[in-house]
Amino acid sequence: MEDMELNLNDMEEVAGGKRHFKPEKDKKGWLQHKVGPGDTLIRLANKYNIPNWRMIRDWNPHINPETNMIIDGEYLWIKVM
Repeated sequence: MEDMELNLNDMEEVAGGKRHFKPEKDKKGWLQHKVGPGDTLIRLANKYNIPNWRMIRDWNPHINPETNMIIDGEYLWIKVM
């Protein structure tokens, strides 16, 4: 079997039993937040001075709008306001 070189930037992480992409390159005007224990969309909105937690959900289409659940270890895009 040949040796393979792994590109860790293209791999996915598993958090909470779901697959989530690792952080992407920085985008101007955006930051990435790694979800930690106790994080909620409301707490993150308050932390980053976002007027409505639904905005964070809208910026991150992988969040299920029916549950609004975020998972420890996943990355969210946050627009710098």
